Amino acid sequence: MTNKTVQRLSTGIIGLDQILCGGLIQQRSYLIRGGPGTGKTTTGLHFLCEGVARNEKCLFITLVEPEVVIREDANRRGFAVDKIEFLDLSPTAKAIEEEQGYNIFSSNQVEQTPLIEEIIKKVTEYKPKRIFLDSITQLRFLSADAFQFRKQILSFVRMAAEQGATVFIASEGSVNVHDDDMQFISDGVINQEFSNDERFVRITKFRGSDFSKGSHSLKLSNKGITIFPKLRSKGHGQKYTRETISSGISELDEILNGGLERGTNTVLSGPSGVGKTTLGLQFMKEAASRGERS
Repeated sequence: MTNKTVQRLSTGIIGLDQILCGGLIQQRSYLIRGGPGTGKTTTGLHFLCEGVARNEKCLFITLVEPEVVIREDANRRGFAVDKIEFLDLSPTAKAIEEEQGYNIFSSNQVEQTPLIEEIIKKVTEYKPKRIFLDSITQLRFLSADAFQFRKQILSFVRMAAEQGATVFIASEGSVNVHDDDMQFISDGVINQEFSNDERFVRITKFRGSDFSKGSHSLKLSNKGITIFPKLRSKGHGQKYTRETISSGISELDEILNGGLERGTNTVLSGPSGVGKTTLGLQFMKEAASRGERS
């Protein structure tokens, strides 16, 4: 599969789309990994708001923060979340008071099955084109069996794909909380890192497509996320004809066997006052006479 034939889906973050060679591949699942403060939820909001701008149905599934808090924070930051559908599965104050914690679906169901069923039911009924699940770590904490966890997550992402949805899944992957299984399941892995007061984004997996490797600078502000892809000379080249270009001074061109070869670098060396700047300007003047930019 080549990048030219793949149908792309914008993440809502221009720099991230550039790193992903044009954006996501539709109807697949992507894992956003990172610790606290790395911008996972903000990335999810960008993703959903981009869908809203394209008149797509978008679903935010929250297992951590209440819907009202997410909406308030998003509105303050300028995210248009009014048309985003929410499935709020965060723990309620009443459940905590009753010391039920996250077991709000009865203690004899120790796995996360009820939550998965709620999610599947919502996706089946609403049929969103974009889904953001925040976060998968909470489901893992509820699961007593790693095999069942993986089986149910697989069923969810496959069901979502069959419904025509593209899924973003946030994960608090760390040394203490492993999410290797989710990295295997996901079609792509986006790592958002915060180290030495600097934020970065790094892609480690993207099925069916190439991507820009390495760490790329990430800026997180009250307006959202901006990503600055690492500059690579290979991606900024252009075709040109290898030819000799004249300086406009016949005697100098004779010394240089016709002039300088296009596409090469030349160093003008000498002490102050010998005419380095003047000679450089002469080449630029001659280029301008040919209609070229300098």
